[in-house]
Amino acid sequence: MNRSGYAVLLSGLVLRLGLAPLTGHPYDTGLFVTSQRLYYENGILDLRYFPTVPLLYYIQLAFYAPYALLRLIGIPDFQFFYHTTLMIEGLFLKLPLILCDVGIFLVLLKFTGKLFPATLFFLNPFPIYLSAVWGTYDSLMLFPLILGIYLYLQNNNALAGIGFVLSGLLKLFGFFAFAMIFFETLVRRRFRQELLLGFTSALTLTALVMLPTFLFGGLEGFLNGLVFRFIGLGRPSAGGARWNLFEVLFNINPAGIFPTVPIIAAAICVGYVFETKKGKRRDIALMKWTLVGAIGFALFSASEPQWLSWLVPIGILYGHSVGKSGLQYFSYIFGVVQTFLTMTLLQNTGYLLLGTGYVLVGYVENLPSGSLLYVSIMTFMVGMFSCYAFVERFRLFRIEIVPLTVLIYLQAYFWIVIVGVGRGIWATSMIVFPKLRSRPQVAKPVRFRFEVAAMTRVIISAQAEFSLSIVGIQNL
Repeated sequence: MNRSGYAVLLSGLVLRLGLAPLTGHPYDTGLFVTSQRLYYENGILDLRYFPTVPLLYYIQLAFYAPYALLRLIGIPDFQFFYHTTLMIEGLFLKLPLILCDVGIFLVLLKFTGKLFPATLFFLNPFPIYLSAVWGTYDSLMLFPLILGIYLYLQNNNALAGIGFVLSGLLKLFGFFAFAMIFFETLVRRRFRQELLLGFTSALTLTALVMLPTFLFGGLEGFLNGLVFRFIGLGRPSAGGARWNLFEVLFNINPAGIFPTVPIIAAAICVGYVFETKKGKRRDIALMKWTLVGAIGFALFSASEPQWLSWLVPIGILYGHSVGKSGLQYFSYIFGVVQTFLTMTLLQNTGYLLLGTGYVLVGYVENLPSGSLLYVSIMTFMVGMFSCYAFVERFRLFRIEIVPLTVLIYLQAYFWIVIVGVGRGIWATSMIVFPKLRSRPQVAKPVRFRFEVAAMTRVIISAQAEFSLSIVGIQNL
C-alpha cells in the first residue's frame, strides 16, 4: 500500500474513532452494553436474553474486556449528553465494527489492485454511519463475506466456505453465499472433494457457536427473534416499524404472505449454477447472485434499513470485476442518500448525537408520512442501483444522476409530506386489506409551519432550475 493508501486509511480511521465515543443508537447500544455489564460486573452470561446472534456476544465480550480492565484500575469514563453508554465504553463496543471496516477496505484493495474502489467504500458515509455512529454490526457480517469471495477467487473453496458460514452466523444472509457454492458442488457431484468437507465445517462451526445458547435456554428467543423474523414470520422490529414499500403502501408484509425468502434463496442458487454451467467465471457469478439476493431482500422481505449497506461493497466488487465504473460511483451516491434518509426519516439527528429524540432540523426530520417518503426514495435508489448493476447501458456513470436524485426527493417531499398523498393510500389499504393490516399507525397532521413553506419554495425553484439547465437527462 502506497502513501495515498495510508492517507485514506488514516482519514477513515480518524473519522470513525472520533465519532464513536460521541454518538450512538441509544436503544441498540443500550442492549449491548447491558449484556456486557451483566457479565463483567455480576458474572452473568446473558446468552438467554441477548437480543441478537450469539457470535456477536462472544466478540463483544472479547473487545469489552480491555475496557473492563481500564475501569478496574481506576480510569474514569464520562457520559456524553443522554447516551446509554459512556464515551470510552461506546468506543470499545464499536471497535470490532470499525476494524471490520478496515478489513473490508484491505480486501477490496487487494481484490481490485486499485485504491479508488476501496476508497469508495471506506470513505462512504453509510458504512461510517452504521459502524461508528449507530453501532450496528453489519460490517461484522460483510467482512467474512467479502473475504470469502476473495478466497473463492483464489480457488480456496474450503476457507471461502468457512468465511461464508462465519458471515451467516453473524447475519443469516451470509449463509446464502455458502448455499450457492454448496448447491453447485452438489450438482457437479464433487462429493468427496468439497461437499463433505464444506458441510462438515459448516455444521461444526454452527454447533460450536449455538451450543452455549442452547444450554442457557436461549434457543427459543434466537429462533423467534432472528430466524423467523428473517424469513418473514415475524415483525422486522418492535413497535410496528415499516421499511418496505409493500408494507407502507398496502400494510402487507410480502414475506408474511408468500415465502419470499425461500424463493429468493432458490432463485439465486439456480441462477448461480446455471451461469457457471454455461461457462461464466464462478467468482463473478457468485458476486452477481449475491448482489441479486441482497436487492431481493431489500425489496421483498421484512428488511431493516441497515441491510441496504450490503449493496455497497458487493456492488463495488462486482462493478470492478465486470468493468462497470458507473456501479462503483453509484455505490457511493447510494450510501450518501441512504445515510441522509436513515438519519432524518427513520431516526433523527438528535437521537444519534444527543441520545434523545430532540429534532434538530425540523423541515427534514420527524415528518408526517416520513416512512412513505423513505421507502419511496429507497425503492428508487435500489432500482437505479439495479440498473447500474445489470443493465448494459448503465455501464458509465452520468453526473446528471445526482441532480435527478435531488429532484426525485423534492418531488416526493412535496406530494407525500406537504400534499399528503400517502395518507389517502394508507386509508384505502385499510379498507382493501383489513385482515392483513398490522397495528394501526395514526398519521400525523400536516403542520404548515415556516419550515414547510420554505421547503416548498426550495422545491419549486429546484424544479424550475433543473428543467431549464439539465437537458441531457433523456440520453440516459
